[in-house]
Amino acid sequence: MNTLFKGITAILPDEESGFSAKVCDIAVSDSVISYIGDDAVKNGFVPDRTIDGRDKLITAGLVNSHTHSYMSLFRNSADDLMFHTWLFDRIMPMEDKLTAEDMYYGTQLACLEMIKTGTTAFLDMNIARDCITRAISESGLKATISRGLVGNGRDDEGGKTRIEDTLYDMRTYGDNKRLKFMMGPHAIYTTDRGYLELVMEKAAEYGLGINIHLSESVKEIEDSIAQNGCSPVKYLDDMGMFKFHTVAAHCVQLSDEDIDILAERGVYAATNPISNAKLGNGFARIPDMLDKGVKLCIGTDSAGSNNTLNMFNDMNFICLAHKGNCRSATAVSARQALKMATETGAKALGFDNTGILKEDYAADLTVMDMKYPSLQPVNDPVAAMCYSASGYEVESVMVDGEFLMENREIKGMDEERIYFECNKAMKRIDG
Repeated sequence: MNTLFKGITAILPDEESGFSAKVCDIAVSDSVISYIGDDAVKNGFVPDRTIDGRDKLITAGLVNSHTHSYMSLFRNSADDLMFHTWLFDRIMPMEDKLTAEDMYYGTQLACLEMIKTGTTAFLDMNIARDCITRAISESGLKATISRGLVGNGRDDEGGKTRIEDTLYDMRTYGDNKRLKFMMGPHAIYTTDRGYLELVMEKAAEYGLGINIHLSESVKEIEDSIAQNGCSPVKYLDDMGMFKFHTVAAHCVQLSDEDIDILAERGVYAATNPISNAKLGNGFARIPDMLDKGVKLCIGTDSAGSNNTLNMFNDMNFICLAHKGNCRSATAVSARQALKMATETGAKALGFDNTGILKEDYAADLTVMDMKYPSLQPVNDPVAAMCYSASGYEVESVMVDGEFLMENREIKGMDEERIYFECNKAMKRIDG
């Protein structure tokens, strides 16, 4: 299928400013962007369909670099709690009541929300085999999936079973080119050194990267210093974890040495600005990390803590929170936030041919309707995305040249069934 976006405003990569906007034609041939420029038809493109780009904005699809999709079930059910109370006293008891069907529909709800707000790929840490990966696969989104791994010692049978869950999903869904997999040790406070070493051995054996929660709270830092004699970052670095392609979620409580280590090792730091603020964990040192060259990407975390999976909210918040916290209007710019939410996020997930609008890259695209009073006059489309847009201006979403949503019509998902099943599940779990 050849699709032409005719005369559309596109956010394109720009070496000088990061991004620039240009009215142009964008041609999609099957799964890739085949042409960006003036008058695609005169330059030999033969469209099967043409989409009028007037009053529309097209950008690379957003990439959510850290979430727990099934936890969309817990939206608005665990609020105004400090992190450790939220996790151990509220979330984990509800997780114990989840069935495979609950997690399937909770994940479908997450995918539905992400599609409707312009996300085309995400990194998911989950707690079960098959049901969550199946829901993601059916959505059409791209995803890198890590089974949350908890264990004590190399011989922990439950821990070994969780590793096998990852390998099972890899074998079962390995033909789906939109899915990738990582090993996902949950955190240093839910694993010990022996188990982490086992996880790294398996990652090396199967050629997988590692996804882990890291330095999320003050308590995590204090406990690590007491138990290991160093910060969580130093503990994992000394262990050799950062020799792997690593995506470290949160990275809130970092020392100067920690930041240097993350930068030197090329670790992707997936900051979750709204979740970290809401749970009282604080603000990551984003300006310092940018200055040191840390590879920063943005995640929403789960709807159980955010309470949305809307990347527009997190792009807005990461800019505003750090401008205010640093008392500097230049602390984090809209262009820096958009790069975190697209190109760097895609690389963190291991999708090297997406995340920017470029010829021969995957046609993972988000199209927005810009005829809203809150967006007009648009002036600077990048600023509009970060400071004016809500996310629900998204009109169409394409992954590998396939529309997952077109003119706000979702393809291949039963919205009403998803809402019904999720509400039914929560009445049983927390009724």
